[in-house]
Amino acid sequence: MSGASGGTAGQSKPSAPKAVAAAMTNRDVIRLVTAKISDDVIIAKIRQSKTRFDMSTDGLVALKQAGVSDAVIAVMLNPSASATGAPPSGNTGTTAEASAQAHPTQSQAQSTPPCYDGRPILKRGKQPALPPCPDQPLTASPPADSLPTSSPSPPESLIDRARDAAFEFSEKLPNFICEEFMSRFAQRGREREALDVISAEIVYDNAQESYRNVKINNRPTEQGLQEIGGSWSTGEFASTLLDLFQPDTHAQFRSGGASSISGLSAEVYDFQVRSENSHWKVQAGAQTLYPDYEGSVWVDPQSARVLRVEMQARNIPSSFMMDRVESSVDYSSVMIGGTSFLLPVHAESLGCERGGSDCSHNIIDFRNYHEFKVEIKIGN
Repeated sequence: MSGASGGTAGQSKPSAPKAVAAAMTNRDVIRLVTAKISDDVIIAKIRQSKTRFDMSTDGLVALKQAGVSDAVIAVMLNPSASATGAPPSGNTGTTAEASAQAHPTQSQAQSTPPCYDGRPILKRGKQPALPPCPDQPLTASPPADSLPTSSPSPPESLIDRARDAAFEFSEKLPNFICEEFMSRFAQRGREREALDVISAEIVYDNAQESYRNVKINNRPTEQGLQEIGGSWSTGEFASTLLDLFQPDTHAQFRSGGASSISGLSAEVYDFQVRSENSHWKVQAGAQTLYPDYEGSVWVDPQSARVLRVEMQARNIPSSFMMDRVESSVDYSSVMIGGTSFLLPVHAESLGCERGGSDCSHNIIDFRNYHEFKVEIKIGN
């Protein structure tokens, strides 16, 4: 992966975490709309759930483009108020109100935890304790799917199966095209300023990725993706998995326990890679680095397919202009040519300037996968 990347700082783990539902996000709402669930049902679901919505300008635009109604968006803008408002017909609202009081909602999908005014963070795994808030105690608990429970003896062969599945993923993956939309932000703590949106078609042809039809804010540019100034990211496809599992990477894996992600049961494996074996290419300005890094992978124990990868650079040389570089990629089943494949649907990268609080944050979505076929004409 190239470009400034991003990862996490985190929340302290409760001594006895409760098994609560994962927080509802923009992606969950869009999935319900796509499935043609009625507005009343979606609103009821929002009222009865913990939420981590992104209601920034870009978030609102993305919701409208996905077909989410104004009524649903209005509830998303203030879910805690809606939970105590008038319930939908046929519902007394008692359950929703009790749930809202027992589980306060969060109005925005922030990777940064409550009371944390430092640098933005991405990581979902086990976290070190946060610095204390200056004016109020830390009250919110981390999402349930971000806290792996203890698993003293997970299947030792699962990570080997995941490695085999990753290489099989690469060998069987058909040629395809998809669209990448990379929203770039300048971020300081919880304050985020939208810079631009870079879009491109990604062509995966014979295991090679290339980019075409690059646009900045929907305007065509003659520049290639890697020629565009600022922070950018590439390589969120097979390369991330394959580089991690390559024998010459010598990644050291250890069990992080059982967890869940996107409603699926998973086993978490933490890993470390030394710089001399690193294939992770990080660029900042004219500087290039192949750092030590560590992270976690979420693996489906049934299919052994990787559902999420996180990476955080470590031991970054003091001469490098960034001292935090992190990345995450989420995978989901995508239909191509009538067959389901596990492919990236979302990625984030984060890079923070050395010694400061200014960071660049890229949020990347992959859409409209379809088969890529080259037409060959012979003769006139």
